[in-house]
Amino acid sequence: MITCPRHRETALTTERIDRVVNGMIETGRLRCPTCATEYPISDGILDLLGQQWPGSIAQLVNVLPPAAWAYERTWRPLALSMLSGEEFPLERELALITELAGVDRGGLMIDVGCSNGLYARALAQARRRSGADGLVVGIDLSMAMLQEARQRARREGLRISFIRASAQALPFAANSASVLAMGGSLNEIGDIPAALAEWRRLLAPHGRGVMMSLVAAGNPPGRIFQQLLGTGGLQFPTVDELNQYFANAGLRLRAQWQYGIVVFSVVQ
Repeated sequence: MITCPRHRETALTTERIDRVVNGMIETGRLRCPTCATEYPISDGILDLLGQQWPGSIAQLVNVLPPAAWAYERTWRPLALSMLSGEEFPLERELALITELAGVDRGGLMIDVGCSNGLYARALAQARRRSGADGLVVGIDLSMAMLQEARQRARREGLRISFIRASAQALPFAANSASVLAMGGSLNEIGDIPAALAEWRRLLAPHGRGVMMSLVAAGNPPGRIFQQLLGTGGLQFPTVDELNQYFANAGLRLRAQWQYGIVVFSVVQ
């Protein structure tokens, strides 16, 4: 059930369907019965944000088509090896994420701040292998990122729904998500407490949140570089600060691993 970002317990209804492919709406409109706001679906992507402007330089960069094209083709395959100080290929990262998420339980699985849909595709592939029921959704602020994510999912034959929405206003009812995942987006998401409050609201009683994020560097050059990045809207909390964010949101930390400035956290 997709809900209105303004009325997060009100399910959107179908206003119009123009085109359907493989059982999924490619073009159409949804409507909130409470506020009567209509939201378009174009090329299989539901847009709940309209003309909302990015809140920082980091978010602005992500809405640019060249950044969306280059993200998984250049930076992402090398990122964790560079940031962790050890060999950390995508295969290792995605295997860890899907194992920690417990995909075989099925249910609603959401990749928050999905960029090119890397975690969403890994969750969908793992769900398909396990035979579990459920729905995988990728959410991001950037339409360019979502369009790239959609193309990649199509090429792999994966059924993933993509929604342009804010991490601080996730369009789902309370206690509806079995899995929430996030890969690095916490650092550029803006209001971290509000985003994690949404995780607490959405997670089902036995749901699980799995997050990869970057923390404050432990050496002076690294700290100086992160301070420069901070002027563009990126945030690098210490591990203690990250865990305090979880606690303040009412999320219970179940496990955590650190590799350099890369931290994997499991919360409930």
